[in-house]
Amino acid sequence: MEERDKKYQKQTNALLMIQVIGQTSVNFINKKKLTTELLSHIKAIKGDGTFSDELSEFAEFFVDSSLNSKAYGTAVFGTIPMSREGVKTRLLQDIEEITVKIPARFGLENESAPIREALLKAVELKTKL
Repeated sequence: MEERDKKYQKQTNALLMIQVIGQTSVNFINKKKLTTELLSHIKAIKGDGTFSDELSEFAEFFVDSSLNSKAYGTAVFGTIPMSREGVKTRLLQDIEEITVKIPARFGLENESAPIREALLKAVELKTKL
């Protein structure tokens, strides 16, 4: 595993866990537990709670990894490669899901706003190059 991968493993895992929470059926029995869990994942990604250099660096790492991943950039069970623009669209949809739609189900969209801002800024930066 590359050094950068290790450095951001905690944040990457937190993003993936947010996606898992998004796939979980929410009801009155588990909503409080899932809200607490989601908030802990958001905090793991944000770090100190603001738009920090660490958050910005992680966002650039995550976006760069996604844009250059063969697995992320394929469709139909990994058999058809997507265009760079297609990968960008998929990434923007995932960012919307992770930072807006899923947190909104728990009233946490404000807490995830700095993550969204950092990821969108990183997408803009990495796709201009």
